[in-house]
Amino acid sequence: MSGSQEEFLTRLQNVETGVVTDALSRLGLSGWMDAVLPLGAANRIVARATTVKFAPRTGMPGQAGNIYTAIRGAAAGTVLVVDSGCSDTWLLGENVAHGAYFQGLAGIISDSLVRDVAQLREMDFPVFARGISVRPPMLEMIGIDVPVECGGAQVRPGDYIVADADGVVVVPQAQIERVMVEIADLEQLEKDQELALADQAPLEVINELLRRKKTRKGSQAVKA
Repeated sequence: MSGSQEEFLTRLQNVETGVVTDALSRLGLSGWMDAVLPLGAANRIVARATTVKFAPRTGMPGQAGNIYTAIRGAAAGTVLVVDSGCSDTWLLGENVAHGAYFQGLAGIISDSLVRDVAQLREMDFPVFARGISVRPPMLEMIGIDVPVECGGAQVRPGDYIVADADGVVVVPQAQIERVMVEIADLEQLEKDQELALADQAPLEVINELLRRKKTRKGSQAVKA
């Protein structure tokens, strides 16, 4: 399945994270973030990643700037993915979210905690994080648009991000065509399973659909 970057984003708009996860699993790939969840009702992101990496503060000169540096340099429509090393402190709040919103970003995903959660929940702007805290950070930014690890998932600049109420999944840009093939097959199998359940089909039919959902497209054996 070939296509342009924009075509892939369009195709992903209505795909749930669960289906993307199943597609990655079929290919032996890992791309889901652990415990990084939406903070409010704005909980849908389909965009390509721009990345930011933080590390414990050393006070050394010549660091990369601050998170606003990354936001101002990010292209509109991208999602800011923040690697805090799974910090147990807040790293962003209302002001950072407003900065990203007015820059035209699609959202923020961070494996840190956040503050100003009441204000964030009122915004029509998706922010995903591991939780809430007023404990201040002792971190400094050490890289922009570099490979990062966020919530246990590897993210590179330009990777495809799909996020919803269930969490966040990363599709490596180098794997997007393969993943989209699996997604198309899985979506059809999901529909077939729903119909089979509604029709109270025999368990043999249900189990065969479950088997096929776990089998990579093109390698699905025909059952005798």
